[in-house]
This record gives sequence, structure tokens and C-alpha cells, in this order.
Amino acid sequence: MAVWPNLFIAGAPRCGTTSLHAWLHQIPGIWMSRIKEPNYFSRQAIADDDPLVKPIRDDGKYLALFDGAGEARFRGEASPNYLEDPGAPAMILERSPDARVIVSLRDPVERLYSIYLMLRNNVSGMGSFAEEVDRGLANARGRGRSVLRADSGLYAAQVERYRLAFGHAQFKILVFEDMIADVPAALRDVLQFLAIEHSVEGFSEPQQRQYGEVRGPLVRFLFGNRLISRTAERFVPYKLRKQVRNRFLVKPAVKQDMEPETRAILVRHYRDDVTRLEEMLGRRLPWRNFTGDLPSERAV
Repeated sequence: MAVWPNLFIAGAPRCGTTSLHAWLHQIPGIWMSRIKEPNYFSRQAIADDDPLVKPIRDDGKYLALFDGAGEARFRGEASPNYLEDPGAPAMILERSPDARVIVSLRDPVERLYSIYLMLRNNVSGMGSFAEEVDRGLANARGRGRSVLRADSGLYAAQVERYRLAFGHAQFKILVFEDMIADVPAALRDVLQFLAIEHSVEGFSEPQQRQYGEVRGPLVRFLFGNRLISRTAERFVPYKLRKQVRNRFLVKPAVKQDMEPETRAILVRHYRDDVTRLEEMLGRRLPWRNFTGDLPSERAV
């Protein structure tokens, strides 16, 4: 009888899910799939024939990702698109009723900018951040198309779906900013959620977060090719991949600040949802864009 995974890092994109996937794989009793983001359960958010994501939808191929798990207590994978997919919670629950689900959330304004910087390295022809945000918001209103989707950062309804499906005991929320500020404390919290005892004092945030821009169109092609990235995931250890990326594939660059007017537009777009999320979680979130009025908001 097929043994389905029972640990899912379900989102959100650009919220530390890659680091969390790598950290958990080092914990005895946890087996994380070598290939990250198989997207088996993201049937509504990602089409079967999506040329960029290339989801794994075949049962055999998906379950083969966990062949090395042995007697591990948890078999896990990380597909950040599961968070926004409205059908994913029910599908996961059907295949794995005892599954634990972890979600990491980040200031949605900063997260969207991080996605933009990543896409600019991976996709040719990207406009400025302001242009892509405008296209993304127009797409949300049915007026255009963009690879930058601002509405994917409306977390409240996404979180509520998982809370209703899995309840408190099987669903865990991390806050990206807290996790990066104190990695051992965040991992200790996760392991307590999983009822696993293991020292976390040696864990720290890896150096791959240094900002860089691609070294030409060939590297952009390599970054954007899903087959190449999955082959690298399968055969090249995570730390080595990041070392190669930082040393040979990207060049150090000054990270440009977000335009104040675009920041203000996004703060207004997300503010009500962040307020709803804070009420749902019963806490204030450490997101600087929502701790008070920004000067740029008053000027626009």
C-alpha cells in the first residue's frame, strides 16, 4: 500500500520555505524530498501543463520522491503554491489525514518585491517593479496578465482554509521575520509541533540571501529552466548549489529600494487583509509596512 507524505511546507513563496526544507532534512526522523516543489496537490493554482513549474501529477513519480525515507516518522515536501490553492487542503487531508502542515508568512509587500527580484533573474523582458505591480493588479481585476500576482499575498482566507481543514494540532504558522531573527528558536518551535526532540543550536540562516544579479542571458536560461533546476536538486546538495550560485552564476549588486509610491499602493492593497489576519492569529505581526502610516502614504 502506498505511503503518502505526512509533512507539508505549504507556503508561502519567498518566505524561507527552501531554508526550512533544508533544515528539516537534517533532523533525524524527518525525510524531506530531494526535489522541492513537486506541486502534486496544487491542481487549481497550477495547470498540469504549466511550462515553467512542471508539476508532478503522476502518483508513482510523486511517491517515488520519498523512496529513501525508510522508517522516518515524517515524510515531507515543500510546495509553497499549496497555500493559495483553494483545493489543496482538502486533497492533502484526503490522502494524508494525519498530516502536519507548516506555513511561513512574510510581510506581503516585501514578499512581492522579493518575488519580483527573483523573476527578474529568471524571466527575460520584465519591466520595472511599478510596471509589474500595475499589471498584476490589473490581472486581479481581469484587465491584463502578469507573472507578478499581488493577490497571492492575501493570506487571511488562505490560512483560514488550512485551519478549518487541519485544526490547531496539525497546522503551524511561522512568521518569516521571526524565523530569520532567531533560527534556532523557530526550529525549536517547529520540532515541538512535530513532537521531535533534537538540538537546533547549530542551525543558522545560510548565506544564499546575499543579493545578486544574473551573469547574462545564459544564466537566466539556466535559472528559468525547471528541468535543469530539478536535476540539480536531485543530485547536488543544497549548500553546494547555493555556493555555486553565489560564486559563479550571479554577480554582487546593490539592491534597489522599492519606489515609495508603489509601496504605498501595495500597503493599501494588503492593509485590510493583514488586519484580518492579525485578528485571526491574535497577535500583532512584525511587518514594518503595517505598523503605522508610511510617509509615502500621506504623500500619495
